[in-house]
Amino acid sequence: FLQFFCAMDEDEGKVYTWETEYERSWETLQEDAEGHLQTTAEEEAYKAKRRRLFDRPRNVQLGMMRHVFLVLDGSRAMADKDLRPDRLTCAARVIEKFLLEFFDHNPISQLGTIVTRNGRAEKLNELTGNPHVHTKALQSLTSSSGDPSLQNALEMAVRGLRHVPHHASKEVIVVLGSLTSCDPGNIFSTIDDLCQQSVRCSIIGLAAEVHLCKTICQRTNGTYNVILDETHFRDLLLQHCRPPPAKATIEASLIKMGFPQHVMNGPPAVCLCHLSDRSADYITSSGYFCPQTWGFPTYSQP
Repeated sequence: FLQFFCAMDEDEGKVYTWETEYERSWETLQEDAEGHLQTTAEEEAYKAKRRRLFDRPRNVQLGMMRHVFLVLDGSRAMADKDLRPDRLTCAARVIEKFLLEFFDHNPISQLGTIVTRNGRAEKLNELTGNPHVHTKALQSLTSSSGDPSLQNALEMAVRGLRHVPHHASKEVIVVLGSLTSCDPGNIFSTIDDLCQQSVRCSIIGLAAEVHLCKTICQRTNGTYNVILDETHFRDLLLQHCRPPPAKATIEASLIKMGFPQHVMNGPPAVCLCHLSDRSADYITSSGYFCPQTWGFPTYSQP
């Protein structure tokens, strides 16, 4: 009887991670040398960023032209509330910030989004350089259901990256909240296909470490991490904004570039910024003229 009450007293002192973060945040306050209050969490995050800056390899050729598919878990595991308000909403919020940073660091790269749920994989957007298209698609994800299929998502990403030129890097970034995967076949054959196509796969786990995910990342030269909280999640995802080292077998080739000219009163043409928005006026006579398409002029409005 006495041991029972002692065990209850010990359990009362234990709280969940999110309770400590939101309800006991005053316990992390410390006073610095100048008398200002700061949290230990902020200090640890700052130290982690400094370590990443110093750990960057030097004199390494980076792959500037990146083609990336971002896979988001949309299964019922994303309804857990260990992240506020739930995993799916938190992941969508963090990914929106990642998209802006990604295209800021990689202006000539392209990114596509895939969601996996109910044992299937659904492509939200093809490879594009417009982050607002992906943001709208993420905002439409309001519910999670079923089980994820890691194999179907990876195979869909491989099919989308199969025709990418050899001088560009091919990557897959997976945000996985489930500990299981409902796959239709042997996922190790999919891993072999990833290696054959030189696709680098990185996974960020929201729950716990999974041996299969670790194997995928090791064989494809990717990274595998499990988050601690939302701040750690954001830091891990933003690490993928920096271009990875280029492949040793990359083909050196010249890429034809075009410098657009600003035209005020040109011939009527299609505005590339509003092709997906049929309600807007996408026929215009002013904008930036592309010298690569003289036969069919296209504009991009500032």
